Amino acid sequence: MSVMNGLDLKIKEAENQLNQTHETIRSIRQLLSSNENEASCEDRQHKRDIQADKEAVRGMLDKQASKGLTKEIKELLKKFGAEKLSDINPDDYEDLYYSAESLDK
Repeated sequence: MSVMNGLDLKIKEAENQLNQTHETIRSIRQLLSSNENEASCEDRQHKRDIQADKEAVRGMLDKQASKGLTKEIKELLKKFGAEKLSDINPDDYEDLYYSAESLDK
């Protein structure tokens, strides 16, 4: 009987290791899946119409300039490392837009 108990113990250990391996594989699949989701989100962001975004920012800057906020706009552009709108990185258009929008508040 002790041989059978020993064999049973070895089988249970193997089952535990197999279960741990399955759990590790599930975790890796989840990580890979979340990385793919992040990549697809980044792809959607890059598919934005950069020219339309730039025009929206330009419109907001013009609106704020017409309110007499030219100095503040120039300071804002400098915060983004630019002298003019064409120097702005397109990835920063959204932040610039909302920053400009908040100038008169």
